[in-house]
Amino acid sequence: MKWDQLCDDPTLENIPYRVELARHGQLVMSPHRSYHSIFQSRIIRHLNQLLPEGEAMPECPIATEAGTVVADVAWASAAKVKRNFDLPSWAESPQIVVEVLSPSNAADEIRNKRNAVFARGAGEFWVCDRKGILEFFGPRGRLTKSRLCPQFPSRIAT
Repeated sequence: MKWDQLCDDPTLENIPYRVELARHGQLVMSPHRSYHSIFQSRIIRHLNQLLPEGEAMPECPIATEAGTVVADVAWASAAKVKRNFDLPSWAESPQIVVEVLSPSNAADEIRNKRNAVFARGAGEFWVCDRKGILEFFGPRGRLTKSRLCPQFPSRIAT
């Protein structure tokens, strides 16, 4: 299955899961708890306030060698948004990709997703845990804070 086929499939339109595609087109579905959406909303609000020259967005699909992964939150410059706006999934990674952890996320899964988006040009990968604590990563490893948005807090209010 390809991402544009998945997007056009009416039987998948109202499922209550986030959907991704693995490398060979396998469907991967992840249910979300309510805190997940709240953290997404708060992260988007902060990013739009702190980086107004770009755009923060939820559920951004990114085409990678590992398949189509979906960023819980992403931020991209206006130029990247314009280049990728009409594509079924982004051909390049937004500058910031954020994963809000769910109980079902495994460490290997998050590491693989991080590596996949860095290979597509992400500048940073952030991980938000269930308590709202953020970890920041650059292509070379863990960062003490975001370099692309240094004013971003290290914890989202619960």
